Amino acid sequence: MKNQVYHQQDGGDEQYTPQYGVEILLPYIQHLKNKIIWLPFDKSDSQFVKVLNKNGFNIIYSHIENNQNFLKYEPLKWDVLISNPPYKNKRIYWERALNFKKPFALLLPLNILSDSIINVTMRKREREFQLLIPSKRMRFYNAKTGEVGNQPTFKAAYFGVNIFKQQIILADMEIKLLNQKKLTLD
Repeated sequence: MKNQVYHQQDGGDEQYTPQYGVEILLPYIQHLKNKIIWLPFDKSDSQFVKVLNKNGFNIIYSHIENNQNFLKYEPLKWDVLISNPPYKNKRIYWERALNFKKPFALLLPLNILSDSIINVTMRKREREFQLLIPSKRMRFYNAKTGEVGNQPTFKAAYFGVNIFKQQIILADMEIKLLNQKKLTLD
């Protein structure tokens, strides 16, 4: 199956966000340059690490492969959380991020809006739920094989709490393959 990069084969749930999937955040997080941004699902080769470093953000990153399991680990000092967690068990990651009571944005499938996760977890919290919705679907790549998947059947968006300056952002996004060629998709 050509689109196996999005399934539990040859890399499992370890799918990487492409560079353009991080760059779309930049115009909406400039006010965070004086904050410490924790990237809890990232390694040094992550596009989150590369793009945010290159653009002058103060970041720290951690990954389960370095015995820094997001469900148990927390850095001593950080202000904001941004990342792309594994989509399996996404509710657990969403709830953990909420429990820190700090601003965050997680890249998650947009279809979780049809699930009860957002309603149930945000109902009694006095914090602002926010969305940054890209105009196109991101093409994630497989961590083990490096293979870029075909256009996925789902659309991913940044689900945030108290991180952006507006509640809903509809952002244009240009798709680029790993070799940075432009790709036109709907």
